[in-house]
Amino acid sequence: MVLMVIAMVVGLWIGMDRKTRPVRQGGVPDEIAGAFAKSKKTIGAENPGIGGAGIGEAAATSSPRQPLQFRAKAVEPEAVLAVLASGKQTVNERVRQLQGMRGISLSKEEHEAALAFLAGREVPEGMGKGSIHWLADELLTVMRMQEPPWEGLAAALGEAAFQPETDPVVRDYIMQHLGHLWEQGGARQEMESALWRAVGTTDETTPGSALIALSRGYERDQQEKNLAEVRRRAFDLAQNPDTGLAVRVTALSIAGDGGGREVTELAENLAKNPETPVILKKVAERIVGTR
Repeated sequence: MVLMVIAMVVGLWIGMDRKTRPVRQGGVPDEIAGAFAKSKKTIGAENPGIGGAGIGEAAATSSPRQPLQFRAKAVEPEAVLAVLASGKQTVNERVRQLQGMRGISLSKEEHEAALAFLAGREVPEGMGKGSIHWLADELLTVMRMQEPPWEGLAAALGEAAFQPETDPVVRDYIMQHLGHLWEQGGARQEMESALWRAVGTTDETTPGSALIALSRGYERDQQEKNLAEVRRRAFDLAQNPDTGLAVRVTALSIAGDGGGREVTELAENLAKNPETPVILKKVAERIVGTR
């Protein structure tokens, strides 16, 4: 019953369609994780053999990229170019084609077209935002799961994320996939740089997704100093009333994982304040209850 109420509340305050709402990787309290559950189209279930961590879970350590548990269907050369071209294809048809490409190797031209799409420079004519968001998520999965891996992917995605025309929801998706790349093959400086930069954006959800990826990555890699810095930045966002609600919920949860008097006092104040949004109050109450 509690999860049902929370899910209803989340649906109201996010106000997005399931195809357009950025999904959460984890890092939120167990009783709230269900409210951020991934839809069937998203990145949680494409390969249970990689990483081994799902919503609310974290692998113990970073590990080398694991072999794929499936093989891609036979596809035409330059198939990604056809999916991203203007034409009469529906978004459902485009997505189904991309879902059959996981595990293929992309050409230089396909990489360029994919990055141009993600950066908002080359989008199929007449395609709406919701379709762009869905297609971007599936495209990122194809890029991340390609065999052999593209060594320059993390740097390229980090650059595409902050182009002038990049959609904020697509930027959020990129941060999530960078977190999964970190889980698949270990941390890289370009991943961390992009994620830290994303924490400082004013997007509705991107800073929260970046905090999740950073906290999970540093925890897996047992980098306590860096993890403490993530929690400090999360606390700064959580205590700022001007922070967007979606980010504030995530930030408070991550800050609470580190404990401390300041976090406890903030949680107590939020829990007692009748004007605190319900979902934020649930996180605050969890923190207070564990002290």
